[in-house]
Amino acid sequence: MEVCLAQLASVIDDPDASLQKADGAVSEAVCRGADLIVFPEQYATGWDPKSTRHAEGDDGPIITGWRRIAEEYGAWIAGSHRELSGSGVKNTTLLIDPDGALKGRYAKIHLFTPGGEGELYTAGDRFVICDVAGIRVGCAICYDLRFPELFRKYADRGAECMIVPAAWPCSRLDHFHLFARARAVENQFYIAAVCTTGKTPVDTYCGGSYIVDPVGEVISRAGDGEALISAPISSDQVRRVREAFPMQRDLRRDIYMDISPYNGE
Repeated sequence: MEVCLAQLASVIDDPDASLQKADGAVSEAVCRGADLIVFPEQYATGWDPKSTRHAEGDDGPIITGWRRIAEEYGAWIAGSHRELSGSGVKNTTLLIDPDGALKGRYAKIHLFTPGGEGELYTAGDRFVICDVAGIRVGCAICYDLRFPELFRKYADRGAECMIVPAAWPCSRLDHFHLFARARAVENQFYIAAVCTTGKTPVDTYCGGSYIVDPVGEVISRAGDGEALISAPISSDQVRRVREAFPMQRDLRRDIYMDISPYNGE
């Protein structure tokens, strides 16, 4: 499976214009052989933890636009938007198949409380894993990268590649790269983390999207401007790495939750 990260700047608060840019990116990515194209966090509107404008349900124009693009080009799309759900507005990534069918949705579990995201958004509480061109693909979003427990759960559920749409600012870009590689090595799977770029009313973003293999090697990276980067994802490579260095069998799941505190003795 060939994954492509579409490191594009959103047209702020203009979903139609953002999706028009996405259409061109998908067209180019498919010509290059991509099976799955992944867009940054809240790409349709631009990331803003203090705004719920353009939040919509499954029949809204943003989701309809993502589905049309997937069907037109016959590709898997991971498109991010503000989801209007029965429990509130969620920061959600959709996985859409080449027929335009919605196959999975992941609502960000760890809200970015330092930026106030928890004041307007509702946290998700479910994992999502989809079979994409023979690869078991899981999803996390941006700030989730700081929480290794989530990625361990995905590994336990058979994920072979994690896609991570993000809006990670220039000021902390080193952390973005550190966590992407760490999560890959810890779990022996691929990490495909795509970040936005450009200056917005919220912050300044420097791209730096990464595709990392199961031993933590960066196999594709972007600079600070708009770009499409891609790399092949192989379930056989995941299997070979885990067989050659079977660290997963040494996990002490039986005691992690029951370790007694040190009492000085």
